[in-house]
Amino acid sequence: MKTMIISLVSILMSISANAALLKTEVGSNKMEKVALSTAATTTVDGEEVKLSEVGAGLRAKKVVFVNVKVYIGELFVADIAKFKKAEPLSSVKDQKAIAIQLHFLRDVDAENVQKSFKEALTANSVDLSDASIKQFLDAVSQGGEAKSGKAITILGTRLKDGNEKISYETTSGPTTEIKGSAGFIEKIFSIWLGNPSDDGVAQLKKSILK
Repeated sequence: MKTMIISLVSILMSISANAALLKTEVGSNKMEKVALSTAATTTVDGEEVKLSEVGAGLRAKKVVFVNVKVYIGELFVADIAKFKKAEPLSSVKDQKAIAIQLHFLRDVDAENVQKSFKEALTANSVDLSDASIKQFLDAVSQGGEAKSGKAITILGTRLKDGNEKISYETTSGPTTEIKGSAGFIEKIFSIWLGNPSDDGVAQLKKSILK
């Protein structure tokens, strides 16, 4: 019983419905009617950190013979000077914080969001049985439907104890935090910055990094 109570408390502590992970500064540019941001702020170990926008792009998915527009992805990093567009994934380790916001253009159920992420992780040889990766994918599955007109936010932060944390904020608001060891953030962000799992992800990556 004691073990069960501790586990329940741990789960509840990892889920938050508080303030948004990112406070964005919206600019004048738009993509697919989504207002793009010029910068954002977040909190890391109690300290406010400002992030610069790297770029934005459209994620489309081919369904039968039609390219379906899924979301606009915006990438933000804490140290723009250390982010190399020619080597985006390896640049992740130089960032105290990195975030991507996925502004959905249509409703997508949680199963398909998770499936898309799994395909991208597999394309980058990420072990789906790794404990932290499983927790992330569980958070995606339990996060519910991605709603049109809303955004999913994935924030990666490096902690003072040397561990790394991914915060997953659903389109409905709740946030799940998952801790992992060194390299965890890079694995998750390989979904968008690594080897593209399909042509739609390739075009998204190209647009973000142009």
